[in-house]
Amino acid sequence: MGDNPNILIIDSNPSAVSRLERKIKDLGFTQWCTAAPDRPIDQLKTLNPEVVVIGPSPDTETTLKCIHKLKIIDPALPVLTSCEQVCGPSGFSSVPFDGIHFVGPDPGREELAGILKKALKYREEGCDRPNFQVLIGQGRESLAIRQKIRNVSDKDITVLITGETGTGKELIARSIHYHSARRNGPLVKINCGALPDELLESEVFGFQRGAFTDAHKDKPGRLEMAHGGTLFIDEIGNLSLSLQVKFLQVLEDKSFTRLGGTEDKIIDTRVVAATNSDLQKKVREGTFRKDLFYRLNIVHIKASPLREKKDDILLLAHYFINKYCYEFRKEPLEVPDNIANLFLEYHWPGNVRELENVIRLAIILRDWSFAFKDLKAAQVNRRNDARSFSSTYLPYQHWSDDKVRKAFSSRDFSLKKISKAFVSEAERQAILDTLKETQWNRKKAAQLLKVSYKTLLNRIDEFNLKP
Repeated sequence: MGDNPNILIIDSNPSAVSRLERKIKDLGFTQWCTAAPDRPIDQLKTLNPEVVVIGPSPDTETTLKCIHKLKIIDPALPVLTSCEQVCGPSGFSSVPFDGIHFVGPDPGREELAGILKKALKYREEGCDRPNFQVLIGQGRESLAIRQKIRNVSDKDITVLITGETGTGKELIARSIHYHSARRNGPLVKINCGALPDELLESEVFGFQRGAFTDAHKDKPGRLEMAHGGTLFIDEIGNLSLSLQVKFLQVLEDKSFTRLGGTEDKIIDTRVVAATNSDLQKKVREGTFRKDLFYRLNIVHIKASPLREKKDDILLLAHYFINKYCYEFRKEPLEVPDNIANLFLEYHWPGNVRELENVIRLAIILRDWSFAFKDLKAAQVNRRNDARSFSSTYLPYQHWSDDKVRKAFSSRDFSLKKISKAFVSEAERQAILDTLKETQWNRKKAAQLLKVSYKTLLNRIDEFNLKP
């Protein structure tokens, strides 16, 4: 980008556009273009903006939708807006994106020049920063979390993130990393629930040649990979007591020993941990070390469930609609009033992840009827039996990005095949979740799932599920 960037002016009022054009020209810029706030994402992208000025005419909701579209195109794109509800004079943005700058509705020459200079500097720096997902929301809980992220990111201290599945704990961890002084270093994730102890230990700590039968050469672990950056320990509540001792050493001494090794290795890394477990309850039960809990719980961030963030639900829905319409090259899909009301009433056991999957499938199928039918049925089931596992589980909760894209991009794509794959994945994930919930007690899992023990064993074998 040179000294004469392409500036996009967004406003539906011709006189407001003309005033901004004159001011931009007066500052010496010669490249700009204009667009209405309702311009589709793909058309906005063809304009190749390097900085965007949203005029004073669009209301708060329109401005937010505009920013969502622009940040889907390019997360590093700086946006100037005079909407105080979005970004007030204090400079604190209520939208979850960097690079949002407040400018008065009728800025003077020096004011506009200073803000454009700041925005262009952000653009230059932002192009070199890793791309990361963002936390969407403007309700009280979301604003509090973003403020806490801002407060702790530049402090090199341990953070513990708690919350239900699908509430965005990993996104919070990524935001902390990318807003910290370590953002140019690696962000390395360890999932404590994905592997059995033996494999997890070698994956995390690495091993020396000869440490075990297949250890033919030295291998560094995830801890060494995180040197100079951030170590994100996901599902830390699943750690065995023996591995908890080793992680305690990492937190206390910033050191560890590879499997089969004798030399202590020193690492410089910041630890961010996450769990959907009640660690204090685990401490009382003796399944989680008290000293490790206190080492982790220096700063605590709670990711609230979606049912407690009603103000964010429709905002999230519109963001995901924009995102997947753009990604799948589909025309915009409006949310009917009955669906919007259902979204606000529904319990969302799968939280933001479940909402995203509902939206994504609606975009693919171009139909809301499945959502209305299935969410309504789940709502009735929950009222009838609030403690039933099957009453709160929805296939949308775990329908992965890769599976959707693979099915959608297939040459023999069909609704029948999408549905078959969708049901299969839902069944696999429901079985896996139930087995984890029962600590792999197959008889108890079969009872919860209301299938025979033999059927469950066949499904475990079919899906190749392992502890």
